[in-house]
Amino acid sequence: MLDGEEHWNAVLADILLSRKIGALHVKLVGDLISVTAQLDLAARSRRPAFALDGIIDYEEQIGPLEKAYQAAWQAVKAAPDRERRMPELDRLAATLTAAIEGIADFARQQGVEVALHRFGDPER
Repeated sequence: MLDGEEHWNAVLADILLSRKIGALHVKLVGDLISVTAQLDLAARSRRPAFALDGIIDYEEQIGPLEKAYQAAWQAVKAAPDRERRMPELDRLAATLTAAIEGIADFARQQGVEVALHRFGDPER
């Protein structure tokens, strides 16, 4: 953040604080934060931590998923009215879900088992 970059959680915080989203989006952001934190904790506790190849793989696999939900969020914010916002909210939910699943898959590839809370599942 010293170099002027926005913290990666800033978009998620912006989504959570918005009055434009629904309960599903809150639950998905919770899932995303949870799975990301689990992977981060596992990476920090490893000795040695993820190899450089693992970090590069993460950026290649997860970077596009993060950019997708960030772009979807920008589209939600840009929608001029509720009617045009609804399809963008659907896209936001889909991109958040893809990011959750992508991070969980990456963690498993690295030998890290993460628990998906699936806050959005009706049976929970």
